[in-house]
Amino acid sequence: MGLSLLSALQIQGNETFVDTYRHNKSRKYGYAITHNEDKYCRPIISCDPVYDSRKDALIAGNKLMGQVKELDLSPQRKSLVDTMGGEETTKTINSIVQASKK
Repeated sequence: MGLSLLSALQIQGNETFVDTYRHNKSRKYGYAITHNEDKYCRPIISCDPVYDSRKDALIAGNKLMGQVKELDLSPQRKSLVDTMGGEETTKTINSIVQASKK
């Protein structure tokens, strides 16, 4: 499974949790890393159902989430902010996004 920079930044910048699901036909378990925003659970990434138990899927999801949260993405974050026009432009865009959610 690949993980995009945007997904990694979302995991680091939000309160996230791991949830599991079970595939009806294979009866295997998968996981999704999600965050709860304004009462709506928003998936950031999900994994194919390949685990034999819910516990195994939960362990794998929490392990990945922990690894992502430990990454130092400061250089990539700065590059992204600079690409968007700098710190002030980023703050303006963020305030517009937050206002549009209300």
